Amino acid sequence: MHIPGYPHEIEYRRERSKGYRDHLYTELADDMGFCLVHREDRKEAYLVGYATACAEDFLGRVNAPRGTWVVSVYRRWPEPARDHVVTIRLRWAP
Repeated sequence: MHIPGYPHEIEYRRERSKGYRDHLYTELADDMGFCLVHREDRKEAYLVGYATACAEDFLGRVNAPRGTWVVSVYRRWPEPARDHVVTIRLRWAP
């Protein structure tokens, strides 16, 4: 099934302790921001910054508990592919 737009899955895992993570949320996002083209030397910094902004927004909306989160973004097209875009570690302290 084709999903129109810019479908992405953003997975949120909260670290309990080193090496142990609980997958608590998966956000389905139609977001063009992860598709913008940048020079190769700026691409990683852009994706990390954009993923951080998206994660902070989402974690705030769901009143997520404070702690360290590992957030992974996957592109969902063409179906059924799921291509990894970026993974970040975020310290969340609302």
